[in-house]
Amino acid sequence: MQKYVMQQTPNTSIQLMQDKRIDIVIIRGCPASGKSQTAKKLSQSFPNGVRLEVDTLRQMVISVDWTNQQEHINMLQVSAGLVHEFLKLGFSPVIVVDTFSGDKINKYLETLYQFNKDLSINIFGLFTTDDELRKRLELRKNGEFRDFGICKRLNDDVVKFKCDTEFQIDTTRLSATQTAEIVHRHIMNGEYASR
Repeated sequence: MQKYVMQQTPNTSIQLMQDKRIDIVIIRGCPASGKSQTAKKLSQSFPNGVRLEVDTLRQMVISVDWTNQQEHINMLQVSAGLVHEFLKLGFSPVIVVDTFSGDKINKYLETLYQFNKDLSINIFGLFTTDDELRKRLELRKNGEFRDFGICKRLNDDVVKFKCDTEFQIDTTRLSATQTAEIVHRHIMNGEYASR
């Protein structure tokens, strides 16, 4: 596994040097919490990594049913297998992005640890205030999920079903870049990494 440490250069690009093992970064939160944009910004810091959005896998299903929880669980299983394969191929870290609604995060972690009990996993839960969530949903493009009631429940679930090693971030007044910087800092400091 590759090991990384951040070094800020004068032109603000981030260079990575070997030092610390980072296998998996999980970013979870409701739609409009900022998880996808945060993951995109964060991935710029890890040129040897992979950004895996579970929704992208779900979109591969021809007749995807976004309300079918078993289908979501099945795609989480598929994504866990992909994470394992990416790590075997030397890609690191694998940044996994999903809502992980309810307590799905716990089963996902169990699956990952079945592949390798020594994984270094960092979990970040993103949430926002109800008012901010409503504003962000109104700004979403047509075709993007915008149901406030469901998103509010998912947003509340992030706080309700917090993992022991999870670091939670209120993204209400943060840009994706600011949120990614917070995530990166916690990763580099070794805070909240499990196992």
